[in-house]
Amino acid sequence: MEISDFIRDTNSCIPVGRRTLIEHADSNDFSFRTKDGSVCEIGKDEIELLSGVCTEQEKLTLRLPIFISTDPEAGAWKVDGTVESEVVSRILGKVKFRADTVRLHNPDMRELRRLLPNATFMVFMP
Repeated sequence: MEISDFIRDTNSCIPVGRRTLIEHADSNDFSFRTKDGSVCEIGKDEIELLSGVCTEQEKLTLRLPIFISTDPEAGAWKVDGTVESEVVSRILGKVKFRADTVRLHNPDMRELRRLLPNATFMVFMP
């Protein structure tokens, strides 16, 4: 099996149709669908945590779940996106790697996944 086939299979349950934080909060529906048809629930406590750290503008643009992808360059993980990286940076108290990226190492990942187990989603990149 080629690496690209393996990654495609690993990412077969990626979320589709991601909604913003405000859309989740306003509709009181904290679920999302995945590519394979599964329905996942984001915890109300996770929505409240995110709402507490986001500005009003960020609530309008932050799409959930937040994607955490592999960062092969650094042998670490990363969150890309201006709003996504800013929110994760604020939650973890980490300095951003670039304006639109925060790099995460294993202790950071553990803490982020502990705080936001269903509002974050791990994506594997080549």
